[in-house]
Amino acid sequence: MFYLISSFVGAIIGYITNYIAIKMLFRPYKAKKLGSLTIIPQGVIPKEKANLAKNVANVVQNHLLDKEELHKLITSDKFKTEIQNMISQKIDEFDMPNITEIIKANPQKIADSISDFVMQMISSKFPFATSLISENMIKNMVLENIDLLANKINAIFDIEKIIDKEKIKQNLQHEAIKFLENESYKVIENFEIGKVVEKKVNSFDERKLEDMLFSLMDKHFKFINIAGAFLGAIIGLIQAFVLLNLK
Repeated sequence: MFYLISSFVGAIIGYITNYIAIKMLFRPYKAKKLGSLTIIPQGVIPKEKANLAKNVANVVQNHLLDKEELHKLITSDKFKTEIQNMISQKIDEFDMPNITEIIKANPQKIADSISDFVMQMISSKFPFATSLISENMIKNMVLENIDLLANKINAIFDIEKIIDKEKIKQNLQHEAIKFLENESYKVIENFEIGKVVEKKVNSFDERKLEDMLFSLMDKHFKFINIAGAFLGAIIGLIQAFVLLNLK
């Protein structure tokens, strides 16, 4: 019975000790002070957050997402296909402008532009007519017939025929692939992945950082706690054995 109790107590102590040790990696978030005297020091990870951010940034930039790997990713056939599909989809979704609606929505602006153009033509070609025709007359005439004007212009300029979507697709896709192949290294140089990662990690508050690391290491931390309990139980058995044999 003594062996069982000693082993049980040792297991509890081992489990709790390891649990507290793991928590002390993160807690307290800020050092507890009494005046200028530090009573409880800041947790290791919050204290070393800046160094942690730098180390994570170095690992990501130099080992996980180095320039060569990013270049391979950006110039891969799969990535190129995705870019081409995205360009094609966006152009297909693009609604052609309706000239009739544009003109009807901006009658005053259209009237001002047309009257200004007509008066310039009249004054340069037929200066004697400027005494008979005024700019206001032309403006009023345009405004009164804005619907007719809009329909006439729309009939003359068929946007669907003027703008060849397929040709635009091919040109944009070609230029996008050419840019990826020729300029990708310059783009990667401007990414500054390390700085982005470092800034992101530094922006995490202590609780978020703790939650993030626990979500990644939860199974491992549990194993450490169980291992502590197991070792504590063994130590308890050894202590019981020693005590009983000393009597």
